[in-house]
Amino acid sequence: MKDPRFAHFGSRLRTARKMAGLSLEDLSGKIGGVVTRQALSKYEKGRMMPSPEVLGRLNEALAIRPDSAANLAPAPEESYCLKEVPNPYIARNVVRTESSTVQPREPGAPGDMAGLASRRRFRMRRGGTQAPAVDLALDRVPLIEPALDRAQFVDQVRFREREKVPVKTAVALRLRVEDYIRRCLEIESCLGIEHILENPLAGREIRTADDVEAAAWDVRRIWSLGTSPVTNFLGLLEEKGIRVFEVRGIERFEGLSGTYGSAPLVTVNRDFPDDRMRFTTAHELGHLLCAFPEREGAEGLCHEFAGAFLLPREALEKALMPARRKISLWELKELKETYGISLQAIVYRARSLGLVTVRQARSFRETIKAKGWVVTEPVEYRGNEQATRLRRLLSYAVAENIIAPERAAVLAGVSPAEFMGELGHIF
Repeated sequence: MKDPRFAHFGSRLRTARKMAGLSLEDLSGKIGGVVTRQALSKYEKGRMMPSPEVLGRLNEALAIRPDSAANLAPAPEESYCLKEVPNPYIARNVVRTESSTVQPREPGAPGDMAGLASRRRFRMRRGGTQAPAVDLALDRVPLIEPALDRAQFVDQVRFREREKVPVKTAVALRLRVEDYIRRCLEIESCLGIEHILENPLAGREIRTADDVEAAAWDVRRIWSLGTSPVTNFLGLLEEKGIRVFEVRGIERFEGLSGTYGSAPLVTVNRDFPDDRMRFTTAHELGHLLCAFPEREGAEGLCHEFAGAFLLPREALEKALMPARRKISLWELKELKETYGISLQAIVYRARSLGLVTVRQARSFRETIKAKGWVVTEPVEYRGNEQATRLRRLLSYAVAENIIAPERAAVLAGVSPAEFMGELGHIF
């Protein structure tokens, strides 16, 4: 019979390796060949444990940060919450989806923070639940062990066809996204928060460019945005019930969307300029809200949605009227700096709305190619894009003594000292 401690270690090691995009052979080489791929396979299968020297090399190779205080995955029916206190500052989202309706709950009903506190007591693990000292504490490994139910994995993930992401990289990214979503769900569970997307376009058929234009405006109207610029697009999506995960350092990848169980998610690459990242995010929002069938033309419709959502028709018409007149780079610059959308996307949208001529659009494209502005435009959008909801909930939970700082640090993916340093004084 396998030692459960070995199995736990092996599971985390395997996940960490896949998150790093390494094969067993790659990992063996990265630790200097001190053990073979066969030995690594035995570690992952829970048949044996590495020596302290090998463990140290694995930590270094996989960028694993040892965490002496909070290095365990939660056991079933246990939580790391120290207590539960209703939070008057965090509203619960009551959500309707295409498949179900969640009705408002009376105080004390399941899902309400006060009611949840009356039904069970949250506690930290103690005594016999401690893990072996040699266990891995991974700041990038799932902190809630993966469920066997397929619905609890990132599902319906959409990579763009032109993004030729290597298979190992795609697997690693998927695991990192799952890890992040689990961390979000754990703190939400501790705080008794339901945070699910209410889709303004649920059940609506959207097939043409005109449908997309109307849909983008309806979303803006229902979300009370009007024609105003969206200053923090990532923050807006988090507010509406979409988990946003930011990554860096992945070549040939811009963004993806999908679901984790019933939780919608968007992942974006922050290595790109903010205006390009915002367009990618809006494109993925189109996939989530419009539920375009997987057919030819769906990507184009999502591009149309992104342009229409970021730069409303009324705002563009106001800036470029009368239609088909000559426009200057300064006018395009002002629109980009205000609405956070690239010069090229502005001109494309203006052309699709008939505000500029085909000849003007062609002249613009020729100019940006001649000037070398296709990748780096002469105007920079300086936005304030931040996906901060997870850190905000963790800060609240620590300040209210709902969870321990050590656990909050693990959920945030930083060391306890770094987390407390960023948290600062508590008043």
